[in-house]
Order: sequence, then C-alpha cells, then structure tokens
Amino acid sequence: MAKLEAFDLAIIGAGPGGAEGALKAASLGLRVCVIEKADVGGTCLNRGCIPTKTLLHGASLLNEAKHGECYGLSGAENIGFDFTALNAWKNKVVETLRTGQTAGLKKAGVTLVRGTALIEGAGSVTVSGSPVILDGKQEEPLGDSYRIEAKNILIAAGTVPEKVPVEGNDLPNVHTSDAFLEGAGLFPKRLAIIGGGVIAVEFAYIYAALGCEVTLIVRRTVFADMEREIGQNTMLLLKKKGAAINTLTKPVRFAEEGGAVRVFTRTGDEAEEKSLLVDAVLMAAGRKSLAKNLFSADCLPELDEKGYIKVDKNFETNIKGIYAAGDIISGGIQLAHAASAEAEAAVEYIATGKTPHIAAIPSCVYTTPEIALVGMTEDAAKKQNIPVICGKGVFGANGKAFLENQERGFIKLVFSADKQILLGAQFFCNRATDIIAWAAQCVTSGLNAAQIKEAVLPHPTYCETIHAALHDAVTRGGLKI
Repeated sequence: MAKLEAFDLAIIGAGPGGAEGALKAASLGLRVCVIEKADVGGTCLNRGCIPTKTLLHGASLLNEAKHGECYGLSGAENIGFDFTALNAWKNKVVETLRTGQTAGLKKAGVTLVRGTALIEGAGSVTVSGSPVILDGKQEEPLGDSYRIEAKNILIAAGTVPEKVPVEGNDLPNVHTSDAFLEGAGLFPKRLAIIGGGVIAVEFAYIYAALGCEVTLIVRRTVFADMEREIGQNTMLLLKKKGAAINTLTKPVRFAEEGGAVRVFTRTGDEAEEKSLLVDAVLMAAGRKSLAKNLFSADCLPELDEKGYIKVDKNFETNIKGIYAAGDIISGGIQLAHAASAEAEAAVEYIATGKTPHIAAIPSCVYTTPEIALVGMTEDAAKKQNIPVICGKGVFGANGKAFLENQERGFIKLVFSADKQILLGAQFFCNRATDIIAWAAQCVTSGLNAAQIKEAVLPHPTYCETIHAALHDAVTRGGLKI
C-alpha cells in the first residue's frame, strides 16, 4: 500500500454527480478527493450527453440545409457531408470541456485520483490499477495501490450500457452506444437500433438525418413512459426522415452474414420470425448498475433486485457514512442534472446535517423538434386519481414556428383542479429544452394559473404558446382564473 491519506469526503466517480458534488464539498470547506477509473466527466461528457448532442447538432444543420429552398438556398440537395469531420469536432468539444472540468476541480482544491476504487468499509477506500494523482499537467504515480481514509464516502459511479441477452449479442458488429461515440465513431450504411427510449430515438434521428438506412426495433412503442401523443408525433417525424419503426417487436438472435449482421425478430405473439440485414446493430435498450463491484464482500450495502443502491431521503445507504447519488441509486432518474442535484444535496447533508429537498427534475430529448417535460403528466394524474385540468397550445398560429418551418408541435400544461397549481408541462417544439426551465421553476415554486397569466411573454417566440395552452385550459377545460 503506497499511501494513506485522510479526507472529509471521498467521491467515487467524476461524472456530473461526482464533479458537482466535489465542487460543493470544497465550497463548504471539506477536504475532498474524487476517484475516477477513466476520464473526468464520466459518461455524460465522454460517451453520452455532450457527444450525442454534438452529432445531433450536425445532423440538424444538414437536415435544415437540405430543406432550405424557402430561405433562398440553392443546390442544397447536393450538399456534401463528411462524418469524419463531424466526429473530429465532437472529439474536440469533449476534450476541451474535459480539460476545463479537470482544471476547475483542481482550482477548487479537489484531489483527483485515477484508478479503480474498492470500498473496504465505512471510511476506507483502496484504489488499485497503478493509480495516479492528476493535477492537469503532471501525474504522480502512487504505486500498485493507494489507501484513502475518509469520514464519508459518496458513490457517484453511474451505470454502463446493457446488451439485450440474446444469441449473437457478442458479434463484432453488435455495439452499445459507447462504441458509436468513442474515437472515430461508427457510420454504417444500414443500422438496426434496439430500443425505444431517449438514447435509441436520438441515435435514430442522427443516423437517419445523415443518410443511413435506420430501422428502430421497439419492444413496446417509442417513448412508452411518456404521454402517447409525444411518442406518436416522434414516430411520424422519424418515418418522414426515412427511418423504419417496428413496434411491439423484439430481437430473437443475431447472426453474422458476409461481414454484416442478420437480425432476427418476432412481433407480438407471431410465431414466424422476420429478419433484416444490416451493417451494424446498436443496443440502446437500457443501462445497468455495477455497484456490487465497488465493495468488498463484507461491506456491501443494501441493493435492489437489479443491483442498484438503496438510499434514504438523505442519500445515505444502510451503512453509516456511505452515500450514493445519480444513476446508480435505486428508483432514481438517470439524468446528468439529476445526478448533480442529488450529489450536491448529499454533500450538503454531510456538511450541515440539513435534510435535502430535490425540486422538479425536467427530462429532455434533443431531436428536431425537441421534447421536454417536467412534473406530472395527465396520464400519471389519472393513475393516481388526482383531478387535473389540462390545456394545450399548438404551433399552427405561432409566427416563430412557421418562419422556421416547424411541421408540428404543441405545449401541454397540467393544472390541479382544486388549487389550479401547475403540476406538470410537456413541450414538443423547437427550443423545448430551454423553455422547460420556465416550467420547472413554476412547478417547483407551486405557481398557479393566475400567477402564470400575469407574465408577459415575448413575441415572436415559441414560449408565447404557453399562453395559448393556458387559454385552452380555461375555455375548454373549465379552469377558473
């Protein structure tokens, strides 16, 4: 054992949760270290949010240019495209942000250790794999292993992509999202995507917009956990971009065929199998926890049936002094900003004893148009027998949407029927991922319809359709203001 150092807090994972938790801890005067086995930034920065949004932006620019005749663009139908150049820009974006985040942690006084962490017990972590201390420019070797003592431990290690357990899922051309986003990336001419959630849909949009032949294979339907209208509109727009969508379908097996992959599927209760030949398969049907690997055999906290860590309202496990936040916790929302908020809340409890409160957390999808939602949906309210009044504003009469040639879109607001408080909102329009911040603030603050009506919204903007949705809740839904 090379060294033994004492910290107030040791954080495992340098993704959004670990990094923001470390900065919060440093601001509260705690001596903190962060242990990361790969790169600072975690999945979000290196293999998730940032690289996918970079590719999505490139795909959106290409798609807009190809349909730019109404703006006076000529010859756009023959516009060139270089996937290698787009990937190079994606890698530059990731590297620049990672360098800046590493420098920010060091500037805050956070000790960064690269290596594989193993929690030996409350207050004790061993780092193996030839660990080093990073300071942005130099790497200080720590021998074969490095022992850390910490008054508290926060696990923010995230999750990893999961492959559907079918025959042939280990073939060379069957990949997870990591392979599509690392290095030069992958650009198959024919692509099958397994899954119907955010990751699957965003990749479907990217590759369809860039000219690939995309087939989406979905066990239920696209965005099955969102309101039906969002999934239906998304499927219509994806099909218009050339993607094929097979709902109620599951993969049965994969087989190698002349350097390509034969995907065998079965739909519903049909006994007959169907197949398609593709150059690559993207497994985007979920992620899994590797929490068990973080603990020695005699120091394992309570896990749920899927291996996620159970925590209490303070994000503490059943082992005193060991906390967890982000994707790795049981019942959590697997979003970068949720991980950051949870880690900051856990750190504040560690430092001050104040029980944390997590506000409404928005969810975003970065397709065109964008999708964003926060709080309660109408369907969720019905399942919980909560009386609600809803209002919907569509973009047919919105000047900004028309001049930007947005084909379809809506804003839906969900109010409680008794107090007329905004319980939730769903946006299906350009700029949705920005406008959702307004709704998140309203839901968090418990604003009612009358208070929302007071705000003057700028014109021409997408957000002015909020008032159209409110007007619909009054005239059609019977909301009283």
